Amino acid sequence: MMNIKNSMKRFNLKNQMKLTPAYIVMLIFVVFVAYLFGWIFLASFSTTRGIFTGDLFKEGLNIENYKHLIANSNGALTIFNTLVYTIPSTILLILICSPAAYILSRFEFKGNRLTQQLFVVALSVPAIMITMPLYYHLSELGVANSRLVIILLFTANSIPFDVYFLTAYFKNISRSYEEAAAIDGAGPFRTFWFIIFPMAKPAVITLTIFNLIGKWNAYFLPLIFANTSEMRPVGVWLQQSVTAMEATGNYA
Repeated sequence: MMNIKNSMKRFNLKNQMKLTPAYIVMLIFVVFVAYLFGWIFLASFSTTRGIFTGDLFKEGLNIENYKHLIANSNGALTIFNTLVYTIPSTILLILICSPAAYILSRFEFKGNRLTQQLFVVALSVPAIMITMPLYYHLSELGVANSRLVIILLFTANSIPFDVYFLTAYFKNISRSYEEAAAIDGAGPFRTFWFIIFPMAKPAVITLTIFNLIGKWNAYFLPLIFANTSEMRPVGVWLQQSVTAMEATGNYA
């Protein structure tokens, strides 16, 4: 027994030694990224002169940038808009795509394979091909500049990838869990939400992160469908701020 434990320890140590170069590269990358973000954060408390001279705090700690941001922009409103667009659309995606992917991965029915292929095809369709016709029709209906429409667009835009991703994940979960649940009297609905869905937590968490980041950084769709500054999210607002900064030369 001791020999087995010692062998396992040596095996684990050997594996860790093999991963040492990867750990070093990751550490260097983390330090580099942390340095960049740290410099950007510190520069926000400096002046344009301090940024160009390289001496950020030569003129002391400067909070005028944040005062100007609060007083002369819609920063708080754009953050609110982004949260309104991001959180509901992400929740809707999980609630819609999880059952859909489970059905496609578990139940054989006419059109199942075709449906899966259509989701794959949808992944290859450029957003710009459908954005302008969609904008035209929504404008005709008078609902283009609406938070609800943007939430629904954010949701629909990510459905093909989310369903494809979760379908592949559910296919790798053993059917024995469902068979055991059926013996205990659980139906498909209860089996999915109380057994299979919790087992797919890694995939769900991964998709949630992808969707949150993607929706938070969204630029093209809100640029087209959010016609007023009161409706635009952080991505569009930041681009407008950068453009204004380039025109005035105020980099702080």
